[in-house]
Amino acid sequence: MMLESIAAAPRDRVGNLEVEVRLISLEDGKELRQRVLRPGEKNWRFPFSPTSDFFHMGAFYGNRLVSVVSFLVEASDNTFMRRGEIWRLRGMATKPEMQNHGVGGQLLEQGVAEVNRRKGPLVWCYGRTSAARFYEGHGFQRDGEIFDIPGAGLHALYVRQLERIDPGDEVCFNSRSP
Repeated sequence: MMLESIAAAPRDRVGNLEVEVRLISLEDGKELRQRVLRPGEKNWRFPFSPTSDFFHMGAFYGNRLVSVVSFLVEASDNTFMRRGEIWRLRGMATKPEMQNHGVGGQLLEQGVAEVNRRKGPLVWCYGRTSAARFYEGHGFQRDGEIFDIPGAGLHALYVRQLERIDPGDEVCFNSRSP
């Protein structure tokens, strides 16, 4: 199926398009992120400055980059968690014509699998409330209140546990906004 014919497909059905998911550089996803996440801001730069482990992934359809996501080790200001490297999902963006076709989901699951391979116990993100069904459909749970990020809209904290937590491990979430 050509990219153009995908755009004409019904937006309310989830397809199972085959995409190639692979590691990419931050620079590779720059343009796509800006166009999808901050379309009105020509000089916007993705605020990504990790101090520990990180990686970027892209989904390719017909050799075109159609979806991007980044993961980095970063504890949330909203959480107090047991020892271990807590991973944050950042800057997920999928071309509008590729949304609702399973592309972002495949990319997200591959990214979570990579975090799991790196022994990450949990992934969290500040996701747009308009994408709540997407995150919840991929095992994330909303925690806390909805908040506004100026220029980006309404968001919530979403959390996905990747390993079984033993009863002796201390994990609690609070509901402070960023």
